[in-house]
Amino acid sequence: MKLLTKTGIYYFIITLILFAAGGTIFYFSLRNIINGSITEHIYDIKNKVASYVKKTGSLPSESPIDIYKVEFSPILNKVPAAETLRDTILEDEDGEMEPFRVLLFPVQVEGKNYSARISRQLMESDDLIESIAYSLSILTGILLTVLFLLNWWFSKNLWKPFYHTLDELKRFDLNKKEHVKLPSVNISEFRILNEEIRKMTGKIQQDYQNLKEFTENASHEIQTPLAIIRSKAELMIQSDNIPAEQQKLIQDIYESTNRLSKLNQSLLLLAKIENQQFHETQTVNLKKLIDHKLVQFEDMIAFKNITIENKSENVELKMNPQLADILLSNVIANAIRHNVKGGKIILELKNKSFTISNSGNPLTTSPDKLFERFQKASSSGDSVGLGLSIVKQICDTYRFSVDYSFSENIHTVKVVWE
Repeated sequence: MKLLTKTGIYYFIITLILFAAGGTIFYFSLRNIINGSITEHIYDIKNKVASYVKKTGSLPSESPIDIYKVEFSPILNKVPAAETLRDTILEDEDGEMEPFRVLLFPVQVEGKNYSARISRQLMESDDLIESIAYSLSILTGILLTVLFLLNWWFSKNLWKPFYHTLDELKRFDLNKKEHVKLPSVNISEFRILNEEIRKMTGKIQQDYQNLKEFTENASHEIQTPLAIIRSKAELMIQSDNIPAEQQKLIQDIYESTNRLSKLNQSLLLLAKIENQQFHETQTVNLKKLIDHKLVQFEDMIAFKNITIENKSENVELKMNPQLADILLSNVIANAIRHNVKGGKIILELKNKSFTISNSGNPLTTSPDKLFERFQKASSSGDSVGLGLSIVKQICDTYRFSVDYSFSENIHTVKVVWE
């Protein structure tokens, strides 16, 4: 949910609560004011009646005064009743029973006692609530609309620098030597945020360039002396003047150099993948690539007498072609290396997945650690334990999922993409 939308919802809920509370307070306040006004007018009429009796010595005519009804009745027991003010239900002019406020007080004229009654029909609570609710609904709707539009407009303009910063961060590319272009703003929080982002991205770019230069230099500087050691060791192995014991030592040096060279290349490859140096992408035909890989590994396949069952469909995927080649090379080589004599390999390529299964002995390591670095599926001496780590790193780069399973002496690695 966007920030502006969430803010608008909060304002809407708060406004509704405030209007509901305000409407309730307004209702009770208005009712008290109206009832107080009615009571005040009743007593004002009583004073007028008392003044008229005192001045004329007779009762005023029983006629309504505005909407107040004045009535007189003789007191038969000749005992004046006490003055009382109460709310009761009386019949109105239409014959319907309605709430009234009634004031009863005694009046004496020419020695005779009378009971005076001043009554006023009260406004029904339902009518009052309905009127208030209707008025507040209209007022609430108008105010909510105005507040929402004003909040949206102000928020949009106030948060514009923030969204501009987000857009710049989305376009930020480590492979391009361009600094993040952030606008100058007069809001302190956004200004501090932009300054920290400039510092952070600048430091990231510098570290990235340093690491990139290191991997490139290491690839050249380390591989060169390793190649020299390997070539010199080959020459010494082929020499007839070296005793058998020393040739064995030289052979060990040669094999260790080869292993070190593979290890160096694998670690440098992992570093490049992690640093996203393979940023170029294009459409890769995975079926053609799998067929090409099987041709490349046909000598190894024939040596172990492995049966290949290729169920690959014609699938294209957009990714870096070099990484696609490395991914397939590693999983196919892994299936061949850890297979058994006369074993089998089943390759299945579908629209959203690639599965490779091979016969083989049970793992000597935990399946949960199989994709970690330097974890070997067997004690094979020619493996450096980084092949599946590279596969996992490539899958993470493109947000593919990769899983391993083992059942009935069949190892299965499955790669799934969206």
